[in-house]
Amino acid sequence: MKKITQILSILTLSAFVIATGCKKPGESLSGGSDKKDNSLSAVVVFSVGESKITHADSTEEKAVLGVSLKPGDKIITGDKAKVDIQIGDGSTVRLAGKTTMDFNKLALNDNGTADTQLALVSGKVFAKVNKAQKNDNFSVVTPTAIAGVRGTSFIMENGSGKVATVKVIDGQVALAPRVPALENISSEEISKSAELSKLKESLSKEEVVIEKNQSSSISSDDKNLSKKELDEKSIAAVTNSVEKEDLKVTKADTTKNEEQEIKTIVTVDSKVAKEMVKLNEESNGKVDDAKAAQIDSERKKLEDQVAKQQEVEKKKFNDSIIEAPKKLDSKQEIVKYYERIEKIIMTNGSTEVGAIINQEGSTMIVHTENGIKRINQNDVQEVIYDFQSKGKF
Repeated sequence: MKKITQILSILTLSAFVIATGCKKPGESLSGGSDKKDNSLSAVVVFSVGESKITHADSTEEKAVLGVSLKPGDKIITGDKAKVDIQIGDGSTVRLAGKTTMDFNKLALNDNGTADTQLALVSGKVFAKVNKAQKNDNFSVVTPTAIAGVRGTSFIMENGSGKVATVKVIDGQVALAPRVPALENISSEEISKSAELSKLKESLSKEEVVIEKNQSSSISSDDKNLSKKELDEKSIAAVTNSVEKEDLKVTKADTTKNEEQEIKTIVTVDSKVAKEMVKLNEESNGKVDDAKAAQIDSERKKLEDQVAKQQEVEKKKFNDSIIEAPKKLDSKQEIVKYYERIEKIIMTNGSTEVGAIINQEGSTMIVHTENGIKRINQNDVQEVIYDFQSKGKF
C-alpha cells in the first residue's frame, strides 16, 4: 500500500474545504495582470438550477456560466441543480443537487505541477480527473477521509448513512482515514513523538487502493478522526479510531444514472473558458440594454455549445449500454442498476419484465435478465411502469 505520507504531501491545508477558484475571474484566464499567478483557473462551465457561491470575502453570487473560484470559496447547489467546474484545462467536477463543497487548494507549484484539493462537506460529486503531469496532485477530502486520485473518473458521496463512499469508474483512487489536525504538524515534530508516529503509521496501514468498478466507505461522523487539534490525551483515542476503520474494498454498485453523469462531463477548450469568464465579468459591470442583450446572446451560444457536447456524449453512452450491455442476471440487479423496471404485456398475452432503455422508431429496446430485447410497439398491449414498487422479486 502506498504510504499515507505520500497523500499527506498533497494535503497542506486542514480546513474542511475545497479548492477551486476566485471571487473575481482568475487573471490566468482573463489575462488582466502581468504578475506571476500561481493559482489554477477554476470556472463554472455548466450550470442548471439554482446554486450559489460564497466567496472567501463573504460576498455571494449565483453559480452561473463563467464565474471563477479560488481557495476559500464555497459552492452550494440547489435541490435539483447541477454545476460543472473545470479546473485548469483538464479536470472537471460535477456537483449534484444538495451538495456543499469548499475549495481548499488550487495551485501551480514552481516545478509546474498542480495541487488541487476539494472538500466535500455533504452531498455528491462526480469527478473526471485529467492529470497533465504524473506528479500532479488531485484529492477530495472530508473531515475523516482522504481520496487521493491517480488519474481517473470517480464518484464520492458524503453524509448518506453516516459514511463517505468512493466509487471508481475508471483508474484508481487511494482512500485512507484523515486526521486534519495531523496535517498541521511538521514531519520533524511527528518524528520526535512516539504517539504521533504511531498515529501516522496507523493511517498508512489503513489505506486501500480502489480500482475500476470497485468501492469503499469510511465513517463520516467519527469525532475523533475529525479533530482539528491533538494533545497527549486525544492522540491515543484518535489512533484507536483509525485502527477500527478497517476499510474494505467491494464491488461498486453504480447505477446507470451515475455512470451517465460521469460520461456526460465534457471539457471545454481553454479559449472557450476564457470567453465564459470575460462575458461574466462584463455582465457584472455597468452595461446598457443593448450590451446586456449581446452578452446574453453570446452566453447562450456557449451554453448551447456545452449542452450539444453533452448530448453527443449521452448518445454515445446510451448506445454503449445497448451494444455492450451489463450482465444483469436477475430483476433485482436490473432494478439496482436502472433504479426502475417495467412490465410489458404483449397482445398475445405473454409478458416481458425489464428496463426500457431506448426507443428506435416503433421498436422498444429493453434490458431483461436474458439480455437486450427489441420489441415492436405494435405488439404491446400495456406497459406497467415503476413495476419495482408493484412486483415481488
